[in-house]
Amino acid sequence: MSELARAGSGFENLALGPVATDVAVESGREGQVETIIIDGRSVSVRAGCTVLEACRTNGVSLPTLCHLDGVSEAASCRLCLVEVMGLEKPIAACCTPVWQGMEVSTSTERLRFHRRAVVELLFASGNHVCAICPASGRCELQRLADAVGLDHFRRPAAPAPHPVDASRPRFGLDPGRCVLCSRCIRVCSEIERAHTLGVLGRGARSRLAADGPAWGESASCTDCGRCVAACPTGALFGKARAAQGLEPRANRAPAPLPEALAAGHPKRTATLWLGGCAGCHMSLLDLDERLLALAPSMDLVYSPLVDAKEFPADVDVCLVEGAVASEEHLSLLRRARERTRFLVALGDCAANGNVTAMRDVAGGVPAVVRCAWSEAAQARRDPALPGLLERVLALQDVVEVDLVVPGCPPPPDLIYYVLAELLGGRCPDLRGQRWPG
Repeated sequence: MSELARAGSGFENLALGPVATDVAVESGREGQVETIIIDGRSVSVRAGCTVLEACRTNGVSLPTLCHLDGVSEAASCRLCLVEVMGLEKPIAACCTPVWQGMEVSTSTERLRFHRRAVVELLFASGNHVCAICPASGRCELQRLADAVGLDHFRRPAAPAPHPVDASRPRFGLDPGRCVLCSRCIRVCSEIERAHTLGVLGRGARSRLAADGPAWGESASCTDCGRCVAACPTGALFGKARAAQGLEPRANRAPAPLPEALAAGHPKRTATLWLGGCAGCHMSLLDLDERLLALAPSMDLVYSPLVDAKEFPADVDVCLVEGAVASEEHLSLLRRARERTRFLVALGDCAANGNVTAMRDVAGGVPAVVRCAWSEAAQARRDPALPGLLERVLALQDVVEVDLVVPGCPPPPDLIYYVLAELLGGRCPDLRGQRWPG
């Protein structure tokens, strides 16, 4: 029996619900409006909403780490604390409802000192070395450090509590990078309803764990990847994405190109647009006159930019924007991989799901359908429309990818460098590179 099973399946040592406050919430006020004061400004907000919602609705930024839309509040990170007139102690904005006449201060000197101290303690509590983390550049803790002006920490870093658990086929868990925000736990239990993850131990010995001797031996895990998408740091990661690297400096060393690509003839080039916003293609078009410089070396045979109905055979280079979100995307990507010598994941959605994958932690396909279609429209929906996949996939989750070009979107200079190298018969070397934009 695993440690977690012996500790109890309810994860009793982790409070997942809202933290109780001294504020009484009146009932029967649905749809009403309250007038409150935020940082000296009077605003009208929906009755019953939280202070965090009120702040964000009115353009006031509050830092959070444990908060995640679509799941219950844990109020554990204590980064969203605010001061309220008449209350002795700061309160958590994420789980405190507003009341009429409430006066809130969000950025006093005491609160700024508190937030900086919290972020510093989080860094010191684990193995948060950004230079070797697969989430560097996408990490919410990293962004918080930048926001509070923390560029080093004075406290000695805690030793790694447990080794990396890479026993799951597609995912890994690094306890040293976990900040115990519990977002993965709440997503796993409330959205996927697998109840695989929990916190084991107490105090400084607390750590994220699965309900098996190792994560790979869990019988309840569905490999949905929602926990990975919800993780704000690099504690939970997809192996394929971590191996390829999310940042230019983390990309693998250039490999020899296929012989046909190294030849000097114009390269048959394609671009695909899957589940994304077209921002990567817009960045490609931002090459402007430089596209003319590349034109003699490139024969564009398939793209949203040209009138081509079927993905052709014998393609040299294919740039793929967007994640795999539908059956149609899945089929097209596999066909492109079969017919392409060198396939590039262009941008963060292709590399790791990014914005496209946010639907998985906000209710998944049912929530998307509810938002897009009325019940009557759902009944009339054309069955020929491609079905949505149960979860969004990165390219590496489906096919082998030869190169990852990061960015949301990748800057034009980076796209130009990659294309110029490939069309010139060379594999781009992105290690250690920094690109503006």
